Amino acid sequence: MISVIVPTYNEEKLLPLCLEHVRNQQEPCELIISDGGSTDHTLDIARRYTDMIVKNEAPNLAGQLNAGAALAGGEMLLFLHADSILSPSCLSRLRQLPSDVMGGAFTMFVEGERFFYRVLSVGGNLYCRISGTYFGDRGIFVRNHTFQELNGFTHLPIMTDVDFSRRLKTLGKTMLLPGPVITSGRKFDKESPWRTLYLISYALIAFRLNADLQKVKEKYYS
Repeated sequence: MISVIVPTYNEEKLLPLCLEHVRNQQEPCELIISDGGSTDHTLDIARRYTDMIVKNEAPNLAGQLNAGAALAGGEMLLFLHADSILSPSCLSRLRQLPSDVMGGAFTMFVEGERFFYRVLSVGGNLYCRISGTYFGDRGIFVRNHTFQELNGFTHLPIMTDVDFSRRLKTLGKTMLLPGPVITSGRKFDKESPWRTLYLISYALIAFRLNADLQKVKEKYYS
């Protein structure tokens, strides 16, 4: 069985589409919502799709992901952002994952009409395929026993997903599966395209250089 874990915090606008696409998959799954204390209608929406809901006191990505995984009964865990949707065959592809692959992520397509989104989609997929570094908005998946061996996600100010994928590679083979996972362009709309690319590159390089991640986060979100 596959367990799909969705971390949420005030996601009432985009969550219905995300969960609808999970439930419409060709492969059945266990759906878990790990909420970070939403004050809107997120939990009401979540209850329409699942009764497996974890309530956390405050938004904390690593804590929410780990709490959701602790409830999961599937042999495979898929962590899906609330602003992303799965293509119909994503879970079927995951079910057919070669036995020697410990985890990975899906290719991603950024939704929107801006040409920059196409560049970001193609460039991001190429980077992930070459480097084996995966970002959370493309649906990171991992075998449950491997997740336990890694002790889950590490509590970091930023780059939680990148840290996890780097540690995952040390345990065995990873793979970028065709999807795609379609993600909202909302996170890229606050800045100019070039500044967005700069901030992503800056955060990745700073992480590699073991920089102070709290300061990196402050600059990334400033």
